[in-house]
Amino acid sequence: MSTVLVTGGSGFVGQPTIARLMAAGHGVRVFDLKPRQEALPAGVEVVAGDVTDAKAVSAAVEGCDAIVHLAGLMTVDCARDPVLGAQVNVMGSVNVFEAARQRRLPVAYLSTAGVYGPDDAVHPLPMSIYGVTKLAVEGIARVYWLDHQVPSLGLRPYIVYGPGISSGIAAGPSIAIAAALRREPATIRFSGRVGFVYVGDVARLLAAAVSGGLSGARVLTMAGDTHAMEDFVAELARQTGWSEITIEGAPLRIPADLTSDPVPPDLGSHPVTPIADGISQALTELRERARAL
Repeated sequence: MSTVLVTGGSGFVGQPTIARLMAAGHGVRVFDLKPRQEALPAGVEVVAGDVTDAKAVSAAVEGCDAIVHLAGLMTVDCARDPVLGAQVNVMGSVNVFEAARQRRLPVAYLSTAGVYGPDDAVHPLPMSIYGVTKLAVEGIARVYWLDHQVPSLGLRPYIVYGPGISSGIAAGPSIAIAAALRREPATIRFSGRVGFVYVGDVARLLAAAVSGGLSGARVLTMAGDTHAMEDFVAELARQTGWSEITIEGAPLRIPADLTSDPVPPDLGSHPVTPIADGISQALTELRERARAL
């Protein structure tokens, strides 16, 4: 049985990714600054450590066969402390790719649709420190393939939503789903049209990337299901009967309409989850979690 190291594994994307990996028969080792053991399933090995510590990363990857790299700071945290954002997102990723080089391991990692500016959906021109750091990580991955043949797949999802504890401004739709279920008001703090990417779609593709034979340094844009924010809120109200979700704030500095890159056939089939299905799945999972408490 192969073992996959998941950095930042107890986070929002990490939890469904771990579930996918385990369902595929992989062992999982989580490397996290502050692991939330209660958020992880039985059988997962947990190592506490900082991704900016090269020795800790190298030790954590010992005995692993692939890496899913999710550790990082999000938009708001990077804006608040750009130096720390660069240290975690850029230098932390260098440490991950260096550990992968030493053992010739494939890497699947998260970039962001925030590598694009608002007026160009083709050529990256990030308008946030977070987007800048993620574009740098894509460059690191490319160099490690060219110089050291470390294969990788990076994903550029737009707004990732679903059940769980998300963070940053992009967390608004996920927070709204949980709030609607609890019959509590919530505010999504950006407006406009965005691509809604269900978290399970991201997890499925990350797991597929390290389960098959990666080659090159590929990066895929995941635009998801594109809608106006009002459409998302209306669908959430239709499914829950709760209409106390509000929208405020400017549109994101990312193109309103992105096009998803085709997923290479060797990674399998990866259909896009429509917002109606994504909201339904998230509500179902949140209800199941509440019953289990």
